[in-house]
Amino acid sequence: MSNPEILARHIAIAYGAPELEAASDAAHDQAMVADILHSVSRFADDHLVALNHVGDRVGSRLEQGRVKTPAGHKQAWAAFREGGWLLLDARPEDGGMGLPSSLASAVQEMLDSACPAFGMMPVPIRAALRLIKAFGDPAIQKEWVDPLTQGLWSTTICISEPDAGSDVRRIRTRATQDDDGNWLVTGEKCWISFGDQDITDRIGHCLLAKTEVDGNPDAISLFLVPDRFGDSRNNITVRRVEEKLGLHLSPTCALGFEEATGFLLGEPGRGLQQLFVMIAQMRLATAVQGAGIAARAYAVARQYAAERRQGGSGTIAVVIEDHADIQRLLLQMAGRIETLRGLIHATANALDLTEKSPDQVARDHHAALASWLLPIVKTLGGEVAFSCASDAIQILGGAGYTKEWPVEQCLRDARVLTLFEGTTGMQAQDLLFRRLLGGNGAAFRAFIATARKDAVGCDRLETALDRLEEVALALSAPGVTRRDQEAGATAFLALASDVACGWIGARLESQKTIDPIASHLAAAGQSALQEMDHGLLYQSHSALCGASSISRFGDLI
Repeated sequence: MSNPEILARHIAIAYGAPELEAASDAAHDQAMVADILHSVSRFADDHLVALNHVGDRVGSRLEQGRVKTPAGHKQAWAAFREGGWLLLDARPEDGGMGLPSSLASAVQEMLDSACPAFGMMPVPIRAALRLIKAFGDPAIQKEWVDPLTQGLWSTTICISEPDAGSDVRRIRTRATQDDDGNWLVTGEKCWISFGDQDITDRIGHCLLAKTEVDGNPDAISLFLVPDRFGDSRNNITVRRVEEKLGLHLSPTCALGFEEATGFLLGEPGRGLQQLFVMIAQMRLATAVQGAGIAARAYAVARQYAAERRQGGSGTIAVVIEDHADIQRLLLQMAGRIETLRGLIHATANALDLTEKSPDQVARDHHAALASWLLPIVKTLGGEVAFSCASDAIQILGGAGYTKEWPVEQCLRDARVLTLFEGTTGMQAQDLLFRRLLGGNGAAFRAFIATARKDAVGCDRLETALDRLEEVALALSAPGVTRRDQEAGATAFLALASDVACGWIGARLESQKTIDPIASHLAAAGQSALQEMDHGLLYQSHSALCGASSISRFGDLI
């Protein structure tokens, strides 16, 4: 599982940590951080490790129109609530502790390392709290904030439909007002994590629907649609629970809304823009989930490699961690995990500083930096989780391919992370067209300026940043067509990700403290810089190949 001491060190040394501490009203020190992380580690050991096994083997099921969760899930959630884990980064005025998002992310990683499907219910609650605080009217806030903060109620995010996944413009769900001004929502939604469950007393669906606004019949608005009012069910039907590759504990539901009563959030016609308050938090949480899964796979592989004996010239076989190829794999895993963690905490701090920094120029810089890092860290979360699970299976050999060991579950659970909350291709287009070519390139400039400060004395990072700027300039040059840019977008995302990991790698490698954790992080940082070096030429070339790289698609049978 995730190591509390390593996570505490990441929080302490993360980009933006000193500035955030100075701007924060909630006092916290390293002793407090360590105590919180060790407490959540004990909670995970006591409640989630066994639940993860049951959840993967049994899963949630649909009975008489309602979802039934496996034995132990209700008890684990009750203990989670009693521990106050949803209160960490909630605002003090809402009964929360107001602690940094980086600490809440570390807590989430500990949970996800023990049982990644369990963590899929608290994440949208935390995200919806921000949404409701930003766009809910006073009555909605008064009714919902306290029960959500206490974990008595829960929330979901409802965007996708059978014929409209990422293409939100094509959704068919529609909301109309009756004679009394009440909003009635009708349509079909799918891929909804915990769309129904028997754990909380109420579920609020944060839902996009088309409405008529100023003569436009297809304006997309945002609604909060409760699953019930007291003892009465709203007009919502659970159509089915999906049979999935992994994350079996989490019921992925298809829901039908048949004139279900809902409440408008924010302004009519600005639903998608407003929902991004929630989406940003959930994309960061996807990265954290990936870090948790990867950390679990690494921990299993590391221990196995230290105990399993094979090969060597002596009468007693050597442990396999003595073999060069195993050392290469473990260093590669550590490099990817620790740089992902560093990016997670940098992004969390940038998001917090967007709100808490006392200086407007600084707030704008952090907002731009966060917008650059989010598509990168979200994508990396899925890629690192899957690659580390695969490497762990390789280290365990045939044993890793069996259900006797947990790494095969890590591989299955990880696969969806580059799909939900926006596929890799979507993140690539977001990075290229919105963050680089849009907004006057403010997001790109914010990252370059930030990383350059840590590149002093690190020629490898300087070279990588130069290469990234060259490719960015080439992609925005006159004569480069939209089709050329689209064809190179995913490679550009990979290049930007490699350089971002190199930035964190340089920060980790330069740590002055001499202790086992610092040595571990420095070794991981060096590995990440090496991997960045290896990928620069290939990803740069691929990003600039343009439409010629897909010119023969029409010849495929």
